[in-house]
Amino acid sequence: MDLNLAGRKVLITGAGDGIGRALALEFAEMGAQVAGCARSEDRLTSLSKEVEGQGHLFYPTDLTKPEAIQIFHDKVMETLGGLDVLINNAGSILKLGDFNDVTDQDWLDSFNINLMPAVRLSRLFIPALKHSGAPRIINISSIAGSRPGDVFPHYSAMKAAMSNFTVSLAQTLASEKILVNSVSPGPVWTRSWQKEVDLASKNSDKNPGDIEEEIKTGTAQSVLLKRMGMPEDISGIVLFLASDRSSWITGSNFTVDGGVNLNPF
Repeated sequence: MDLNLAGRKVLITGAGDGIGRALALEFAEMGAQVAGCARSEDRLTSLSKEVEGQGHLFYPTDLTKPEAIQIFHDKVMETLGGLDVLINNAGSILKLGDFNDVTDQDWLDSFNINLMPAVRLSRLFIPALKHSGAPRIINISSIAGSRPGDVFPHYSAMKAAMSNFTVSLAQTLASEKILVNSVSPGPVWTRSWQKEVDLASKNSDKNPGDIEEEIKTGTAQSVLLKRMGMPEDISGIVLFLASDRSSWITGSNFTVDGGVNLNPF
């Protein structure tokens, strides 16, 4: 099925690795013009060497700083000349721990990376999206938002807020025909999980590779398909939501978790 994404102007935050990187590569392969940001200039440089096509923008940006977001917005508009799809993907657990380990500052830091960039970028790019023939905002949430555990409660709360924000914004922008949806991945192997490996290896004499395999195997037991997801497992639904095939879908959340939730409704 041809999703007809060639020529679409797509912005992806957190494009340096994980889900964001996979999305940047796949949208570019589909012929889209991609603007991506991340904190790491090195990761963006690596991505720029692999991505197909011309006219892309990969710009290092600290999304916790409003002034940096404004600069990135201006660079995107200068390079792409407009926008069709805004993908708010950037986010991070930041601190592994339970409620007793998480300080006020940890809560505020989580708020500033997991929610406010999506709010600020949406506000800045809505004027451009109004001029698009197929405007989309796609927010990457998490099943942690609906299935919080005892660890990283700050992250789970912010992902719940992201899904809530999605529905609110969809209602606000419905009259403008801007479609707003969210995608909630399950356990997908990204840099956050690698941090867990690094932390565990400091307190163990095990090989980091063995620790990684143990984490993947243990986590897979909660997944119906008995494997952790990879960033590429999330791309399909996002590409679909960015396409004309999704023209009657807004205010919805799509769970992609290998069968963790098993919710029939």
